[in-house]
Amino acid sequence: MHRAHLDQANFAPVVDAVMRQAGLNVARDRWDVRRGGSAHFVINMEGRLSVRVAKTPDSGAKVARRTETLRRLPTGLSFAVPRPITRTITRNGMTAVGLHWIKGEPKNPGPASPKALSHMLRDLHSIDYTGMEPYLDQPHCHWGGQDWVGTLQDEVVPQLLRSNRPYAHKIIENVLELEPMKPRLIHNDLAGHNILWNGDRLVGLIDWDHACIADPAYDWASLGNWYGWDSLKKSLSSVELERAKTISRKLALEAVAYSMHNGMGGAIVRLAVERADNWLMDHREEI
Repeated sequence: MHRAHLDQANFAPVVDAVMRQAGLNVARDRWDVRRGGSAHFVINMEGRLSVRVAKTPDSGAKVARRTETLRRLPTGLSFAVPRPITRTITRNGMTAVGLHWIKGEPKNPGPASPKALSHMLRDLHSIDYTGMEPYLDQPHCHWGGQDWVGTLQDEVVPQLLRSNRPYAHKIIENVLELEPMKPRLIHNDLAGHNILWNGDRLVGLIDWDHACIADPAYDWASLGNWYGWDSLKKSLSSVELERAKTISRKLALEAVAYSMHNGMGGAIVRLAVERADNWLMDHREEI
């Protein structure tokens, strides 16, 4: 972002405050602003500090609780997590926190190291979450909560093309027919943009906002959807793989629900519906 625009940005005061608390002074023309997230954007301060800024007051109200999750994650994992460096700070109605910057980049969709993914899942789903529960999200809370079935059936499915609706209902039914599985701590947003790599070495997991205690197959589904199912061949049994595929088939429906429940506007909702319709038309045979 251009220096003049940064000087006028309403987030500049809170970012300056976070820097001061972290003991840094990085000129605004060297701020690397990354706006990809739906609830936050991140500013890289020369690889020494990551300032995470909430985009909305609602997201800002959750920053302190979600930052506590990062503080409580164990050390000694095979991947880095963004540890807090500062307190949560609010200025001009904007809320931010300073985190350790993790050096690495996401991979584009496509195959990834099965060994690296296997080690990551082993460590992630073995975390003892005792004492973390008050700081975690509830499963599906960002797009439907406990009534996720009603959200998909009553709000999302009617938005789809009429010819796609029976397939959408079948996807939901197939998930409901799965046998219960022991819940574990899951990241719950293991899309590729939240997994950082250095070559074939998986170096970090970021954006733990939706971490919760739930079925680990939700993490498996996100990974398979991004990296392909062959990339999980060292991580899952054949039964687990089929479970992950069953859950992955409702990801497009979840995306519609997320856009509807988070005030993203008509154009974004319509785009999510269009993508869901296209996915359903392309995958009818496997449903």
